[in-house]
Amino acid sequence: MASERRRHALLLALLLPLLVAGSVYHTDEEALALVFPGATRVSSRSVALDDTARGQISARVGYPIRERAVVLHEGWRGEELLGRAYILEEIGKTLPFRFLVALHPDGTVDQVLLLTYREPRGFEIERDAFRQQYRGKSLADPIRRGADIRNVSGATLSVDALSRGVRRALAIDEAIAHGGEGR
Repeated sequence: MASERRRHALLLALLLPLLVAGSVYHTDEEALALVFPGATRVSSRSVALDDTARGQISARVGYPIRERAVVLHEGWRGEELLGRAYILEEIGKTLPFRFLVALHPDGTVDQVLLLTYREPRGFEIERDAFRQQYRGKSLADPIRRGADIRNVSGATLSVDALSRGVRRALAIDEAIAHGGEGR
C-alpha cells in the first residue's frame, strides 16, 4: 500500500510539470516577428494606466480590469508604423493562457496568436480558421460568441475568454493610442 502511494506520488511529480506547462505555440519574440514581418524594428515600452484610463477601459469591456500597466509593442518599417500589439492573459476554465493581439495603425484587429495554453480542453482556439474571425474587428463589433464569433464545441469557455481578451486589447489600445498614453 505504501509503495503504491509512493508510485502514485512519483507519477504525479513527473506529470505535473507537463500539465502545468501546457502547449507553447510561440515565444513572445516569435509572435512579434510573425505579426510584424516587414518591420525594420520593433519597439516595446511599458505604459502605466492611471485611474482615468482604467475606468475608460473598464467601461468599454464591461468589467473592472486588473492591469495597472501594459507593454505596448510597435512594429516599424523606417518611420512607418506597421501596427501595435499587446500580449495579455485570460483564464480558460481554470488556468491562464497567453495570447497576442496585433492591431493595424487604425486600431482594428490584424491578427490574434495563441502563445501558451494549459487546459486539457479548449485548445481549438489556436486553429487559424477560428482566429481569423477576429480580423478587422473593432470596439464597434460585439466580439462575442453567438453574435459575431462562432463557438467551438468543447471550447466554449476558451472562446469566451479569448473574445474578452481581444476586446480588452482594443479598449487598452484606444486608451493608450488615442487617449494619450494612459493619461
